[in-house]
Amino acid sequence: MTDLLSTVSTALAPYLRCRRWVIAYSGGLDSHVLLHLAWCLQQSALRRGETFPELSVIHINHQLQSPSEEWAERCQAVCKQYGISFQARLVEVQGHRQGIESLAREARYKVFEELVDDGSVLLLAHHQDDQVETFFLRLLRGAGVAGLAAMPVTRRVGSGVLVRPLLGVSRAVLESYANSQGLAWIDDPSNSDSHYRRNFLRHRVMPVVAQAWPTYRNTIVAAAALQAETSLLLDSYLNADIAKLSDEDGNLKLAELREFDASRQRALLRQFVLLRTDQRLDQAQTRELAEQFLHSSNDSQPIYVVNKAMTLRAFRGRLYCVPESVSERFGSERIFYWRGGECEISGLGRLGSSAGGKFIPRGNVTVRFRRGGERCRIAGHAHSKSLKNLLQEWGVPPWRRDTLPLIYCDDDLAAIADIAICEGFLASDQEVGLSLHWRWNR
Repeated sequence: MTDLLSTVSTALAPYLRCRRWVIAYSGGLDSHVLLHLAWCLQQSALRRGETFPELSVIHINHQLQSPSEEWAERCQAVCKQYGISFQARLVEVQGHRQGIESLAREARYKVFEELVDDGSVLLLAHHQDDQVETFFLRLLRGAGVAGLAAMPVTRRVGSGVLVRPLLGVSRAVLESYANSQGLAWIDDPSNSDSHYRRNFLRHRVMPVVAQAWPTYRNTIVAAAALQAETSLLLDSYLNADIAKLSDEDGNLKLAELREFDASRQRALLRQFVLLRTDQRLDQAQTRELAEQFLHSSNDSQPIYVVNKAMTLRAFRGRLYCVPESVSERFGSERIFYWRGGECEISGLGRLGSSAGGKFIPRGNVTVRFRRGGERCRIAGHAHSKSLKNLLQEWGVPPWRRDTLPLIYCDDDLAAIADIAICEGFLASDQEVGLSLHWRWNR
């Protein structure tokens, strides 16, 4: 007991100043041990008169087993015994048997993302055996270095952080601890169903591996840690390359990317997508991406849908990552009143101003978007032009033209983002104007 409690205490020491620890509690062996350990740490701190994060429990009811409601009630009773706040969330999981594990995981993590706020730590009870199984599952799916790093001890989730303090502890140690403390946990019958791939590994493959390699857990965990270290090193190199290949708005310069060899091109494309969308592409997706964007002419405008929220587009030798919903949320009827300073347009970008520029606002200033048919005369030009033609001349990507902020003074178009100032709103030599700054969200 003392050794395990000490291990968890050390793992969680960096998070003692956090406001709240949220424990994902299913009622099974692993999460029950984690809950008990966290409670023991809390009670020990309180006896010493020390402050300790608030403990709370989230129980996810996947509704996949007939006694799931009974399990939720048992979990609530345990939390009541410990004096820990409890909430249960129902999730819908639909799909085929072989995909049910990943679907259930997606449903859980969606709740976690919503629940874990700034100052909160989400504690998960994954242990060493889980890590080994994850390594093998990813290996059999053909994962690369990042995938074979398996589960990280900590990462961001929601606005907080996720921590797995038991990741270096075997299930046997957890079971021994639970028995020594007289803990009663829930046995989910699906855990013995070998139709599920993780269970097949656990019950049919790992026992055979253990006969020839008794210490395989430590070996596999060490291999996963090495992959994680290699992945971090590779990321640092790729990120440095992407910084050099990107313009000031974070778009990728395709002509310069083409100068690298094919394998490096693919690695950089994968990393670019990961940085912009938080999604890892597989080999087939990466090759398709390279084919569309690197083996086509600069005049073409290929489109690649990464997911429901994000699309990749090429325009004039740049690769853009475009939120799919922007055009839906910013119609021509949207108007923002602006008094200078910073104007945050949620989901789109940020308009700012600073002293020392050439723009002179006159009257009531608003930020609007294209309705169609707008014309303006750029300051210093003899004739007016349609806004449509101006945006084409300036090389504004087609999908951004309807969401480019237009600055109006009363009802006169005065400036087009930070690209141009219209006639009548340019500072004279005796006037001190504003400098406009527009930055798209990445």
